[in-house]
Amino acid sequence: SAAAFDAVRAPAKLPPVEALVPALLQVRATTRPRAQALGDEAQAPSLLRCIGRCDHLPETQAVLGRIANVTQVPIENFENFQILRYLPGQYYRTHHDMSENDNRLASGPRIYTFFLYLSDVEEGGETNFPRLDLDVAPRKGSALLWPSVLEDQPTRQEPKTFHQAKPVIKGTKFA
Repeated sequence: SAAAFDAVRAPAKLPPVEALVPALLQVRATTRPRAQALGDEAQAPSLLRCIGRCDHLPETQAVLGRIANVTQVPIENFENFQILRYLPGQYYRTHHDMSENDNRLASGPRIYTFFLYLSDVEEGGETNFPRLDLDVAPRKGSALLWPSVLEDQPTRQEPKTFHQAKPVIKGTKFA
């Protein structure tokens, strides 16, 4: 059931993607295609990873602060901020955000994913959860929060939350 999900409507105070992405690029955020997720670099979204000084930008802090407020999880427990950019035809195949190998990390596995839509998309680009028969259309300022692990077994994957990004047909998706 979709009960495992919380839809979150973010306030208008979140900086727009038009401000956030250029701010990240100014401080040498790393960008790379996500070919390993697809095996086809031409169809892979680009990843912008916020590292180093990027974490301290006012735009980044505003977004992280809002996520911390909504999730009640301290910012110091977050992974690095990441932005995916999908152009028309790009998608992300079905995957899970937690790997059994994550249990070997000092930080442990990812417990939750907070997925924030930073742009509207004219057509396509839905986030699909095939095991829940659920599609979520990108809507700027909205977010999804889903568990990556089982509540009673936090070292085991939540099997319902395998997901994919459907191809963008028209527009650009930032998330």
